Amino acid sequence: MNENIVQAILIFAVFFIASIIIDKILKRIESKFDASVRESFRLISNSQRAILIFIGVVLALSKLGFDVAALVAGLGLTGFALGLALKDAISNLVSGIMIVIYKPIKIGNKIEITGSKGTVVDLNLRYITVKSDGVTHLVPNSILLNNKVSIVDPEVPAEKA
Repeated sequence: MNENIVQAILIFAVFFIASIIIDKILKRIESKFDASVRESFRLISNSQRAILIFIGVVLALSKLGFDVAALVAGLGLTGFALGLALKDAISNLVSGIMIVIYKPIKIGNKIEITGSKGTVVDLNLRYITVKSDGVTHLVPNSILLNNKVSIVDPEVPAEKA
């Protein structure tokens, strides 16, 4: 058996095993948080696994003598194009993660943001659901972090607020 084949298999195995170990560590950490934060950990876990396995495959192919420069360059351009196309979705996702971590608003808060006024009934990684007078508004998370938001504290009477 060729020495390069053995090295390629070992390289891939190291990255694959590393992805499994990191996945288990993230799942252990994830179990200590509530359900709203668990979505973030699942996203990070799946992303790290795909990235590490991809790096392992590229390095293993390189060790076998394949020219991976064109593959990496093509994927770089594809990533750039996808990044531009999904800019708003990615912005909302990152904003959703920040909302989960910093918790500027909670379910039940009465808020006013960019013309939408009402009670927060749901928070997820993409948008905030605000209900008012039978109307449901889906407010993208990035708007919450990039605009002025008025939050009415439910424990303070209206005349004192």
